[in-house]
Amino acid sequence: MIGIYYLLCAVGAGAVVATGLLLNKKLPTKLNIALKIFSLALAAALFFRYMLGTDNIANVINLQPGYGFGSSGIVAMAFIQVWFAYAAEMLLILAPFFKVRTLPALIAYLALPIFVLNTFLLPNHVTAILGTDALSTFNVRAMLLGLETGLGLGLAITSTFVNIKKIHLYKTEWVWFALAAVGCLLAAFPSYGLQLFLDPNKYTMNPKDLNIYHRIILYPMAIIPVVLFLLLRTKSFDTKRFALMYYAWLGLLNFSFYHRFADFFGPGWVTALPLHLCNTAMYITPLCLTFKWKKLFYFTYFINVLGAFLAMVIPNYSNTTSIVSISIWLFYMNHYQAFYMPLLVVGLGIFRRPRIKEFKYSMVGFAVYFVLMLIINAWFTNYNAGVDYFFINSNFIADKLGQWAERTRDIVWSFNIGESVFTFYPLYQFLFFLVYVLLAFALWFIYELGYNAVIGWLDIAERNKKIKVDKLALEVRLAGRSIEEPMNMENANKLILKKFTKRYGTSDVYAVKDADLEVNGGEIYGFLGPNGAGKSTIIKSIVGIQTITDGSIEVCGYDVATQSVMAKRQIGFVPDHYALYERLTAREYINYIADLYEVSKEDRDERLTRMANRFELTQALDNPIRTYSHGMKQKVTIMSALIHNPKVWILDEPLTGLDPTSIFQVKECMREHAEAGNIVFFSSHIIDVVERICDRIAIIRKGQIQCVRDVHEMEKSGTSLESFYMSVINGGDVEPIAVEQAKRDEDDRPSNGRRRGKGKTEAKQ
Repeated sequence: MIGIYYLLCAVGAGAVVATGLLLNKKLPTKLNIALKIFSLALAAALFFRYMLGTDNIANVINLQPGYGFGSSGIVAMAFIQVWFAYAAEMLLILAPFFKVRTLPALIAYLALPIFVLNTFLLPNHVTAILGTDALSTFNVRAMLLGLETGLGLGLAITSTFVNIKKIHLYKTEWVWFALAAVGCLLAAFPSYGLQLFLDPNKYTMNPKDLNIYHRIILYPMAIIPVVLFLLLRTKSFDTKRFALMYYAWLGLLNFSFYHRFADFFGPGWVTALPLHLCNTAMYITPLCLTFKWKKLFYFTYFINVLGAFLAMVIPNYSNTTSIVSISIWLFYMNHYQAFYMPLLVVGLGIFRRPRIKEFKYSMVGFAVYFVLMLIINAWFTNYNAGVDYFFINSNFIADKLGQWAERTRDIVWSFNIGESVFTFYPLYQFLFFLVYVLLAFALWFIYELGYNAVIGWLDIAERNKKIKVDKLALEVRLAGRSIEEPMNMENANKLILKKFTKRYGTSDVYAVKDADLEVNGGEIYGFLGPNGAGKSTIIKSIVGIQTITDGSIEVCGYDVATQSVMAKRQIGFVPDHYALYERLTAREYINYIADLYEVSKEDRDERLTRMANRFELTQALDNPIRTYSHGMKQKVTIMSALIHNPKVWILDEPLTGLDPTSIFQVKECMREHAEAGNIVFFSSHIIDVVERICDRIAIIRKGQIQCVRDVHEMEKSGTSLESFYMSVINGGDVEPIAVEQAKRDEDDRPSNGRRRGKGKTEAKQ
């Protein structure tokens, strides 16, 4: 019969290779479709061969010869053939459906050698699966195995030939290839592998009740998902989905060791059905990943994860057992997967993090499942007293909780339908359901905390990495100068935006697009625009609260992106919504800000006294800020922004809520600061104030700078700023202002840059 098996192997391999050669020359676009069909044929052969019976080699213990194997070496070789074949077959089944960089190399350097080996040693492989009888007598499973081997060999040869240019790996890619190859083999490790190499009788212990053995088994539950997440988090979506599907389908293959056709249709079928909650996860996860069933996935996310966790913490196997036995290995491997696979699927972004809607749908699904299990348990108990799906028919859970839980089972509802007796424990089972739903809801918050913690940690790591790279780049650009010196010395008294662009997250809408501004020392510069136009976005990016998507910002020659600390030292910022430490006094708070900027005691005392007198806060300086009015708090914010005498004073709606006297004081302060050669840059909706105090203004609309105008030249031309502003924000044409383009001389503009009379106009359309 071995000749027939080889014939099937040759037919399978020949059909795939011939199809590949033909289509690759004439219809290369159809080749992938053909490979998908052959991969599905391989999946079907594997499925029926596996489900129609058990593996003969699973009976071998501690490499003892027998069951058709003449020596320990032959046993070991047969096991490697079976083990590696599962890994290679799953690679070839999934490969045509994904575009993963390392996949062609895995097929060429891992799958192809495995199938070449299994082709030459096909009799040993048949013995491993079916025993020696299949070598001499007709056996359907052996024929399927021969076909499997041929299809696998053909797919591996064809894939390698077609992707010959893609199998070359660079140095760093070899590391990922090695990790992927090891991961593939570990995922395919058969459930009987440990007991095949070790004697179960020597490893008998009680791994329960959170003793040392139990805890050692539980530790991988926390380690494996972290390792997988770190390895996959930076990979492409296809790579992540491929890896998770590969693991999920091999997990289902291993799980099916005790759930084959004979188990479903044999005398013990009523207890063999995979209806336990964690059993359902083994089917749901690979199916949801394969067919993108999002709604069904969230059932396993909320329900199965909790069930798997509780099952591992409170296992239901016997107290004394072997930790290398098939049953223990399957118990933990399956529950590991049911526990962390859904979390990995969400964590890696295959499916989005759920919202309350998904939770509600999952609870409805759980209610349906729970009622169904109640009925099946009550019904099937008539045929087998051991039926206890989800442990809601026995006192297994109640026994762990104590007498109070046991007493809830005293309320019994029983009735007959024909000869069948249906027994329910309504109070116990209702409380069981309710507590489970509450636990699922509570764990949802734990999941979210975990995701946020990981995202925060990764963000910090990425930021630290970027800081190091930026520091090196900055040192190169400074060419030996101190990193505390401005990048551009010629712009030491300017605020400059060059093609500044800001986009939040992955949104396609730009908050600000290609903004160009140049503000000179000695100017009061007004920034106008309707709500949502992008004013606050630009201001927050200048002061370093938000990152820059594209373009650049310079503050007194310092690049905001690469010299952020030094840039911030040049700035005094008055936000539109201030936040003060209101338990402090004004003096304590302003001194705290002065400490941050390393202002000397003499300078801070002189400035604080002067500003307190101006803003009429001298008597209130030592009162807690929480006792201040809104206007007083605004003044404290302004004073703290000026305590270090910044070269650039930025104010975002500084006059909102102030009385006329306070507005006058702030305007005078702005004039004085600009006349000292500093920059005053502020946004406001009060057009009259802007028109009276500003030298130049910029108007922004829908994230784009519409124009820059000289206020004094507008005044000379008889143009009202209010009417001009309304025309611009309503989308009207902006007419250029005819002004003299004469150069400013020393009589027009003093050295501090502040305008005294007629000067050069900078007007931009």
